[in-house]
Amino acid sequence: MTKIIRTKTKAHGGITAAEKSLMDEHSKLWISRAMRTAPIEPDKIIPAIEGIYAAANLKAPRVVIVPSPVVMAFAYGASAAIWYARKNATDAATSAATRAATRAATDAATSAATYAATYAATYDATYDSLAALACYDMAGELGIESAKRWWTVYQGGNMWAGYDCYLTACRDILGLELTSHAGYAFWEQAAIHGGFRVMHEEFCMVSDFPEVLRVDDQNRAHCESGPSHRWRDGWSLYHWHGVNIPAEWIEDKQSLTAKIALTWTNIEQRRAAIEIVGWARILRELNAKVIDADGDPQIGTLVEVTLPDLSRPARFCRVTCGTGREFAVGVPPETETALAAQAWMQGVHLADFIRPEIRT
Repeated sequence: MTKIIRTKTKAHGGITAAEKSLMDEHSKLWISRAMRTAPIEPDKIIPAIEGIYAAANLKAPRVVIVPSPVVMAFAYGASAAIWYARKNATDAATSAATRAATRAATDAATSAATYAATYAATYDATYDSLAALACYDMAGELGIESAKRWWTVYQGGNMWAGYDCYLTACRDILGLELTSHAGYAFWEQAAIHGGFRVMHEEFCMVSDFPEVLRVDDQNRAHCESGPSHRWRDGWSLYHWHGVNIPAEWIEDKQSLTAKIALTWTNIEQRRAAIEIVGWARILRELNAKVIDADGDPQIGTLVEVTLPDLSRPARFCRVTCGTGREFAVGVPPETETALAAQAWMQGVHLADFIRPEIRT
């Protein structure tokens, strides 16, 4: 058995049962921080950001709190472009004008972007969004190109809680006391008290926390009836069991047809679309051919349908469960009856399959 070693500079040999129990509670703490929906507190996040810059031997930045990540992206693009122009200005008049524009950049970009409650992910934003237009009006093509590259200078804040949980557990539970912990303390506070942020030599923009954050039982972003994330300016994101999806798939489910679901290019989003539509509806929309209909709706109906990207028709057993919900399960293409499909789903030979007497 490996010897467990604990010193202030070394942790080796696995963890004890007591440490495992403490780590479980520690994980819950950081999960709650990752799921925060209370508004950001300027008096806590600003010192943390200034501390990060100081630890890196950088001058104190202007810390700007923005209402959402989409505002952060476009305000960053405009501000970074304006600062670049200022730094490379060749005459005093241009420099003065740039300084004035710099002071207005964040407020103007934030105001415009607030109205751009876009349904696309930040990196999908286009010229037709108000935030992009505001960015372009202030900083031209350079502003737009800078906004597109927001991700090269961003840090996750509380959304990177998993790694911070690991680092702090090593310190608080395993007892490590490293010289780097002094500088890390500011990063830790920024992870507790702020969301996404972009880091620039002159400024740091920090996003507020979302006011709505919904997840499934595995803590993956998910909501079947609305946005999984919504910030206080109205900007929202939609997810299905952790997969980012278009807003209309949730807000206007009837617009998501079987054809769209089955031919969507992105494989993960296609899987989500199929789950949202459901095979029962897909089979109806594709006019599936009935192969065998059993008198018991719990046994169901065996149907055949031609699906995109498949060289031969596929077969499904369409059933109604005890709660009245209809669903369909794919079965082998050689299946001939609904009863045989049920036997296959139960993992037994057809001769050994017993019809259920009580519906559940």
